Amino acid sequence: MMRRGPIPAAALLAAGISGCVVAAAGAGAGGGIYLTSRGVESVVSHPVASVADATEAAFRELGIERTGMEVDDVSGRRVLKGEPEGGDPDVTVTLGSADGGGTRVEVTARKSLVTWDKDYARTVIEKIVELAS
Repeated sequence: MMRRGPIPAAALLAAGISGCVVAAAGAGAGGGIYLTSRGVESVVSHPVASVADATEAAFRELGIERTGMEVDDVSGRRVLKGEPEGGDPDVTVTLGSADGGGTRVEVTARKSLVTWDKDYARTVIEKIVELAS
């Protein structure tokens, strides 16, 4: 079961956690979804190319129109950008190689210059992990 909402600061301090915070465990092939300062991330045990295909499929299923894509041929890093119907929030999915041949997936959903929708980002990454499995 995924934790919804903010994690109390006292709980973070008691646990001695800084930076990334575990938000869920057992999320399919990813093994967990982690909150970042602006979104969520996970590691999927499939190569970048197949996770990129899963990302494209997730965009289609969630009604997100792809508005851009960057590919770094040297590192294999890919960045896919999109907008859901209605144009809010701007979604960015960054895919990069992880240890063991997997893929690190980071999703952000930017609502404004300083505001991110982590719940929407979580929805997107859950769909990517589901389709990549």
